[in-house]
Amino acid sequence: MRKSIQLIMTLAFVIISSFTFCQSHIGVFVGLNNSNLTGDAANNTSYKSLAGINTGLNLDLKLSSNLFLSIQPSYSQEGTNISYTVKGSSEALDSIKIRLNYFSLPLLIKVSTANKRFYAIGGFEPGILLNSYSMSNDIKKDVDVDVRSWNLTMQFGAGIWIPIGFPRLYVELRYSQGLLNLTNEPVESSIIPRVKTTGFKILAGIEFPLQKSNK
Repeated sequence: MRKSIQLIMTLAFVIISSFTFCQSHIGVFVGLNNSNLTGDAANNTSYKSLAGINTGLNLDLKLSSNLFLSIQPSYSQEGTNISYTVKGSSEALDSIKIRLNYFSLPLLIKVSTANKRFYAIGGFEPGILLNSYSMSNDIKKDVDVDVRSWNLTMQFGAGIWIPIGFPRLYVELRYSQGLLNLTNEPVESSIIPRVKTTGFKILAGIEFPLQKSNK
């Protein structure tokens, strides 16, 4: 796992080194994931969303007047609630919470409007699984399946920049869709069968311009 994270960070450094910092920005963000799993489910079960933290850094490298490459090393909590329908009960019960924690490196393209206030964003987020666990009746225990050690999601959304002087704030809403199955286990033998991650992110951050020194 450590070698995988080092490889991702090395790749990010090579990409960053090939760009000029003129009119680019660096910042920090924090937000919430409203994550879920989609795919196969056992009989009488369903997946419901689970809230988690998403925090990290962003480096926006200017490609043209309205185009930026955004590199965002981050920590992301994802997962789901698994609800079971009990005979005789009118509502499904949230019996198990699955938590999946990732180190991720989104590589995204931002396209801004002419006034540099609004932007659209889209791209891919590779992630390395740091740890995973389940909770049943508030008791934490290890997940009893072999979850894939890395994930790849597609992301797209929109945001707004709010100038406050030298720095600027931003607020962003994103949709995330997993492209890989977390496992290939059949429904009959796993609490996490063939499923993919999905969800929404709402993020807020502050960023500062990086300018070339003329000295």
